[in-house]
Amino acid sequence: MASAQKDLLDLVVLLNRVALGLFFLLAGAHKISDGVGNFYHKVFLGLKPGWLPTWFAAPYGHLIPFAEVTVGVLLILGLMGRLGAALACLLLISFTIALAAAHLFFTGSGPFHTNVVFLTLALLLAVTGPGSLSADAIWRKSGRKAI
Repeated sequence: MASAQKDLLDLVVLLNRVALGLFFLLAGAHKISDGVGNFYHKVFLGLKPGWLPTWFAAPYGHLIPFAEVTVGVLLILGLMGRLGAALACLLLISFTIALAAAHLFFTGSGPFHTNVVFLTLALLLAVTGPGSLSADAIWRKSGRKAI
């Protein structure tokens, strides 16, 4: 790949990684600032599928905001980039399952929920990695093994 083309690809990966990371970071920070308990009781329980056992749902529902912030930071920095993107995929899949179970997948202004678009972006980042404009690339350039 030509140097200019690789540079452009790295820039585009950076922009997409930061955009998705900001989405997760701000979503999680908003839930934390409003109170994790409020999110859990007012939003999460309303979307929790009936088949999901409480012993699993309760800790998961309380951890979602912190997972979102963590994933957001990992994506923005490009630190453990593939892992951060894979975790984003898992979160988005779980959100999409909950929305589908609550019959909210096909509501809104688009043909389907925007989580599908975010999921494809997260999958792309999981496959391509965070690019050369990332903490992972800096770590590798220093001669250390990938985190």
